Amino acid sequence: MKASQTPSTKEKFASLLQYAPFEIKKAILALLPAAKRALDAGYQPMIHNSVLNNWRCLLSFLSSLASMQAEHEMLLRTSSDLLSIADHMAPPEEVLTQSARILVRALHADLFVCRLRSNRGEWKVRYADATSCDHLPIVAPMLEESLRQHPVMRAILEGHSRYIVSNNLQSIEKGGESFDCMIYKEGYRSRLAFVLRERGNRPPFGLVMLYTRREYGFDGFDEHFLAKFAKIVSLTVGRRVAVTRDTLQKAAGAMAHYGNNVLNIMQNSADYCRELIEIINEDHAEALGLASKLTAMLPQGSHEAKTAQHLAELLKSDEMAELTDLLKDLKNETSRMEHIISSLGDSVDRPRLLNYVAGYNVLRLEDS
Repeated sequence: MKASQTPSTKEKFASLLQYAPFEIKKAILALLPAAKRALDAGYQPMIHNSVLNNWRCLLSFLSSLASMQAEHEMLLRTSSDLLSIADHMAPPEEVLTQSARILVRALHADLFVCRLRSNRGEWKVRYADATSCDHLPIVAPMLEESLRQHPVMRAILEGHSRYIVSNNLQSIEKGGESFDCMIYKEGYRSRLAFVLRERGNRPPFGLVMLYTRREYGFDGFDEHFLAKFAKIVSLTVGRRVAVTRDTLQKAAGAMAHYGNNVLNIMQNSADYCRELIEIINEDHAEALGLASKLTAMLPQGSHEAKTAQHLAELLKSDEMAELTDLLKDLKNETSRMEHIISSLGDSVDRPRLLNYVAGYNVLRLEDS
């Protein structure tokens, strides 16, 4: 029958409780509020009379209910924490790092490693940190998806798992579930890896790998809880990455449309100005020749000759050459700006931040 707050169930609990030692009675009574909250939240375990036949079974049953309630509260709290940091755009590595710090606290881990997938299927370490003051262990800088013996890589290729728990962190060569023994030699015994995917059947983009020094350190969490937990992590982190990508796509599209149009106008104007300068230079050279001829035709020392000579000196000015150089620089800078606009499109899948003045972070765009 299903658990419910019926008189028969209460009577059954009371009959089992009367045979329990005094300290056990206190423990059972302390568990009742959490167990009731779990039942009120909709959790409906199946209870058979043959199972609940003594106070030990009752203690185990109430403990599982209380644990379920604690995990439910942790799930809500962690979801809230993950959503609370999703109010600003950030590159994937920053999103992973911020989320991993929340997961470390929630799941009582000792170390986290964040990996991002490259276009070639390489999972590179982007950030790692330990909760203690100990030094960070050396981890493989990159994992290949072709390494099918590795449980995390296998889960990525099979495409149906959102999380993987490993309790043997010795190297694959020694029958373990790690690339090498470095993590194991540093004292870490269990790993919980979250495979992060966006919606729309996109390939997984990130890994958050949590480590603990406790033997079977993540086995205390219920499988259904971990499945829900992994789904929420993937959705919140994936959504934040997707929002960043969508924002950058819109920005890149707008700049490609409006920015390139403006650049084309600037380049055309610069080209036209250069053509005008070439015409002016031709007229300038002819005027300089005429001024020289006029000077030679006039009596030396006369007022007219001095005026013609002054005109020739003015025409020898190099300001037109300087203007030509400036227009050449303008055209070079418009070409550079065209490259920057193009790199904005590349940043959609690989955004990087640059610390700018006054503490602001801006997108780092290539301009070479």
